[in-house]
Amino acid sequence: MWETIRGYLTFTRKERYGVLFLLLVIGLLFILSRLFKPAVGDPDPDAYKQLVKATMDLDNRLRDSAKSSVGLERYEPRNRDASGLNHRTDENQVSIVMFYFDPNRASAADWQRLGLTPRLTQTIMRYIEKGGQFRKPEDLKKIYGIHTGDYKRLLPYVRIAEISDSFHNRIYSYGKGSPSGTPAKNIDSFAKTRSLIKGYGSDRAGKKPESINVNQADSAAWCRFPGIGAKLASRIVNFRGRLGGFYNIEQVGETFGLTDSVFQSIKYYLQLGPERIRQIDINSAGTETLQAHPYIRWKFAKMIVEYRNQHGAYHAVEELLQLALMDSAKFKKIKPYIAVK
Repeated sequence: MWETIRGYLTFTRKERYGVLFLLLVIGLLFILSRLFKPAVGDPDPDAYKQLVKATMDLDNRLRDSAKSSVGLERYEPRNRDASGLNHRTDENQVSIVMFYFDPNRASAADWQRLGLTPRLTQTIMRYIEKGGQFRKPEDLKKIYGIHTGDYKRLLPYVRIAEISDSFHNRIYSYGKGSPSGTPAKNIDSFAKTRSLIKGYGSDRAGKKPESINVNQADSAAWCRFPGIGAKLASRIVNFRGRLGGFYNIEQVGETFGLTDSVFQSIKYYLQLGPERIRQIDINSAGTETLQAHPYIRWKFAKMIVEYRNQHGAYHAVEELLQLALMDSAKFKKIKPYIAVK
């Protein structure tokens, strides 16, 4: 057996010479390929210019195609001068008028009179509507899309009233509160409008805010507290409705957007009324009804229904403690909102 294998592995003298010669040729070709690489030519300036020109032409064609197919304002061509001001190419261009303004109260028409495009104006108004505010003139840089030239041109004309409460700056809705006079007149007008809001600033005048029933107060009543605007007041009322009523004052502090500092400052003036909490019957409620409650997640709502389908109707709410996702702390939290009927 060994002799047979050895016969296959044994080479004659001529075969050994042939293998050595083949290895020599392979090594020689490898070395020659390293020594004689093709030289890379110098870049052709004319070819580079043609490439740049072709790229620009393609970009222009794509832009024209997008404009014709979509027709949105963002595809309208604009000319930019040395000051960085965007000029519309249509015939309805608004004449630019420079005047002192408060960016927290300027209307959409005011921003366009100052030379900003309608799209940038909408960005600013949405920023104000969502609770944003400008605390110093340099905050204009926070506007997404504003050009450096526009920023430098507007900066000397910014006059911001020194009012720290963010609620002051949110009493103006979209397109209202247009400042058109001097800074002093703007501030006086702002103070006059502020004084018309019922209950506003009562704590600063030395009067304590009136106590309210957290289960009966509407949005207007919540707005009388410092630090709570119309949007936050609406959130509190909506959260109360989804819960089915508050059974504890601390639940008010769970409202999205209500900071702990504001809640602690108004907590003393919040009271619970004798109203009954709206309860959910876990023997008849479906998954959608259960998961609509802020304290019940979809997975847990599904588990409540599946347990009921497998074991029959619940005899007591305490049976929920047998579910895997339920613990004593969570049960104590949702117990006032569930019932067995």
